[in-house]
Amino acid sequence: MVAFSSSHSINDLTGEPRETASQRGRGGVRRLIQRGLRVADLQYRIWLTQAKLTAKRIVMFAILFGIAAVLGLLAIIFLYIGVFKVLTDVIGLAPVWAYLIYGGFHLILAGVLVFIGASKLSKKDIDEDDADDTPRDKTHTPETAEARHES
Repeated sequence: MVAFSSSHSINDLTGEPRETASQRGRGGVRRLIQRGLRVADLQYRIWLTQAKLTAKRIVMFAILFGIAAVLGLLAIIFLYIGVFKVLTDVIGLAPVWAYLIYGGFHLILAGVLVFIGASKLSKKDIDEDDADDTPRDKTHTPETAEARHES
């Protein structure tokens, strides 16, 4: 039997040749590169899976939104039919007057929407103009200073 001393390593006992520091260094860099590539590949696969899940969610949202839009339009149509029936059968208006009420209502609604949209657009333009200018304090303009000085 061979006595094991502190100067002998396990490689000496198994008969395998010892690795030199340069061999370990080259293998270490190679393993580091391989592990880095493996991590990059795993990260790519994770991102790809997340992208697929996001795409599926978007498609599902679009399908559900489309179905909701169609059902909403059907509901509006049936509400219009119901209001028309109430105006003609219950109240006793002639269909011509019911059509005129519908037309007038939609004309007023369109006008209100145009007015709201125009005010929003003009308000946005004014806000952008104020953002571009330097802040102005109306109390320190030359005109107000002269007016205060004269009085």
